[in-house]
Formats: sequence, structure tokens, C-alpha cells
Amino acid sequence: QRNLIIVGSAYSYLQEYLPHVAQFVVRNGWTDLIGLGRMTLAYPTIIADAVEKGALEKKSICRTFSDCTTAPRSGLISGCYPLDKYYTSKPEFQKLREVKKAVGT
Repeated sequence: QRNLIIVGSAYSYLQEYLPHVAQFVVRNGWTDLIGLGRMTLAYPTIIADAVEKGALEKKSICRTFSDCTTAPRSGLISGCYPLDKYYTSKPEFQKLREVKKAVGT
């Protein structure tokens, strides 16, 4: 018996497969729980939708564009700029575009 809790991470990269893989690895004891980071910025209700509806809203799924991590590295607020209109309406959106253009992404 172990005294260490294992948290599965980087599941946002699985995109629409996240709920299925997460359920499998927890059910089979490969990890104790799944930590969600960037996916919850893009799609805060992903787990509720997976459990209650049995389906995801594809337009809300994090596509790992990395703007949520690029922005704070550049002194801007973190958020899902590509999918959340709240962030695209902020002045930081234009600043982020300039940062990305300067580094060629």
C-alpha cells in the first residue's frame, strides 16, 4: 500500500479523448486523480459535460495553442485567447499577437 497520491497531468493534450483516457487510467489504478490546467481555462465545464451529457462541446475544447502560457511569460494575463471572447476583447490580445509575431509563432 502506498502513501503517495499520484496525479495524472498533461491530459489537456488529449483534447476530446481526455475524459475517456482519464476514466480508464483512474479506474485501472494507474493514477489516483487527474489534474486539469489549461483545459479548464478553455472549457471550465468539461467534466460536468462529460458526466452529465456524455458528450463534449467540440468548439470549447482546448486545442493547446499555448496562448494561456505565452501570455503570462510576456507579462500578460493568462487565459484562453483563441476560444474565449473575454480575452479577445481585452487590450492584452493585441499585445499577445505582437509578441507571437516577434518570435515567429
